Amino acid sequence: METQQPTHKPAGISALSLALILAIVITATVGALISFIYPNFVTLLSGTTYVSGGAIYDAIYVVLTLATDVLYLFGGGVLIYGALLVTIRFIQIKLANPYKHTYSTRYLSSYLTLSLNFFIGAEIIRTVAVRTYEEFTLLILVIFSRGLFSLILYLERRWHGSTETE
Repeated sequence: METQQPTHKPAGISALSLALILAIVITATVGALISFIYPNFVTLLSGTTYVSGGAIYDAIYVVLTLATDVLYLFGGGVLIYGALLVTIRFIQIKLANPYKHTYSTRYLSSYLTLSLNFFIGAEIIRTVAVRTYEEFTLLILVIFSRGLFSLILYLERRWHGSTETE
């Protein structure tokens, strides 16, 4: 009797993770260099309410702000990509057989969860950079909505099992 060997994922970093890390590092580095060369760049990012704390503090603020913006853009891109992909898949399956299950809510919920993770990461970085009560409140609301969304998905899968009704 043959025993099957468990398949393992290859070690290393995925291309998507590498692209995200590179985008954040490049944007943050360029932003930090620009903040040293052009000190008024910080006020372009934050508006007139920003109080400078010196060149190093300004560079750190620019790095955090640009990293936050990249994460927001990436999260929005994941959400738009997922919505388009699920919509196209739904239409293709329904045109082929109108009574076949598409499992579109399960696929869309995965993209929503991933994009919410990017948004939470961006909010955490923004809260560190800005440190206002409003930003902290927004962070708490985003984390609460992410937890509620996960709970709803868990309960839906538990109640409906592996099948999905549409």
